Amino acid sequence: MSIRFLLPMLAAPLAAPFVTLADTAVTVTVTGIEKPAGNLLAGIYTSPDDWLGANTFARQEVPVAATLRDGTLSFEVSLPPGDYALSVFQDLNGNRKLDTNFMGIPTEASGSSNDAPARFSAPKFRDALFTVGTEPVALTIRVK
Repeated sequence: MSIRFLLPMLAAPLAAPFVTLADTAVTVTVTGIEKPAGNLLAGIYTSPDDWLGANTFARQEVPVAATLRDGTLSFEVSLPPGDYALSVFQDLNGNRKLDTNFMGIPTEASGSSNDAPARFSAPKFRDALFTVGTEPVALTIRVK
């Protein structure tokens, strides 16, 4: 089964009408990066129907070479309280998609929140789910 993992250039955050919620800082630390090249692309999802597709709640792009320290980089996003799943990959060739081999196995480093397992298939949304409340959140994702 081929794993398709596209992140769009534009994503509009969704907001409930007439509700004002303060955004919460989410710090994402990505470990296991072996090559100081390309960009790390992150997609944040709110629905299992959209998981790992082009329809993200929010996205982030981080230049790897400029921010990498000992195989680790960090970035921050601000999210309103709610449930989310986050997926990242290192786009080494700039094509803005997760490249795979003929068997559908990723050839670029990738990972998901909670280090959701991706054995023989894409990680499951429910395994990557995390909750944002009013207190800052720290996530660590190991890419493989």
